[in-house]
Amino acid sequence: MGVQDAQVAVVMVPLPAQGHLNQLLHISRLISLYNIPVHYVGATTYIRQAKFRVHGFDPLSDKKLHFHEFPTPLFENPPPNPNASHKFPNQLILT
Repeated sequence: MGVQDAQVAVVMVPLPAQGHLNQLLHISRLISLYNIPVHYVGATTYIRQAKFRVHGFDPLSDKKLHFHEFPTPLFENPPPNPNASHKFPNQLILT
């Protein structure tokens, strides 16, 4: 099987807590320029946020970049505590 015969697709699943939504969207756009289908998968809120922050980007103009939004269930979590003794964001831990 040669390179021309290979079927390749890329799936991007950003973890929103790490703050790399935009970077993964940028690299997704670059990969799609090589006619490689890219599937950007994430929560509806975070995908919309990433699309909004990228300037000069029209999602409809790139036929190889596909967005897959999924709803996230509501769950109770504590508000952020800026005075916590440890710096891990406890509001991200499911209880």
